[in-house]
Amino acid sequence: MLYDAVKHLPDQITMPAPTPSALHQQLRLATKEPHHALDHHPLMARLLAPHVSRDDYGDALAAMHGIYANAETALLTYLAHHPDLFDYAPRRKLPALEADLAALGRQPFAATVQLPAIDRAGALFGMLYTLEGATLGGQFIATRLRQQGAGDLPMQFYTVYGEHARSHWLAFLESAEQRCPQTEYPSAVATAVALFEDIRSHLDTCRQP
Repeated sequence: MLYDAVKHLPDQITMPAPTPSALHQQLRLATKEPHHALDHHPLMARLLAPHVSRDDYGDALAAMHGIYANAETALLTYLAHHPDLFDYAPRRKLPALEADLAALGRQPFAATVQLPAIDRAGALFGMLYTLEGATLGGQFIATRLRQQGAGDLPMQFYTVYGEHARSHWLAFLESAEQRCPQTEYPSAVATAVALFEDIRSHLDTCRQP
């Protein structure tokens, strides 16, 4: 789920935020509308409803599996040839997502869209911006689910970074600022926007009978 909910996170996992870099500012501004639309997609919005059913929760996770399976394969394939740009391997979310689906007794939905290609540094950091931001927001979702009495749901996916969610996000932003050249900013922005829109299209398909 893709919630840019840093300001809603509990105080114990927040810290003073640095001044946004030029790249971060461009990404945040360009993705504001598609991000808002995705946050309010029916499959995702149900997770913040007063009463979250096990089926609704499973539907959301099953839908996200195809996205993460394809995105993480693309990320790791590109980084195998460009290891100095970012270390994504310890940040993988797919194992946690699959563990939650297994605990729910659910099968994943296959991806129904072609994700943006990762063929340059800008595309890499544009995709990472979307996925790492979603993981940060997952802390907020997990907190809300517990507050709503749904704490018995498996939540490895939404708590994959645990108490390090905020520091991992800041470390990513620092890496992006240092390793994404300014000439690659347009590619980063285009990839992030395209990924948000592709995920929303995929979720639309997953909602259909």
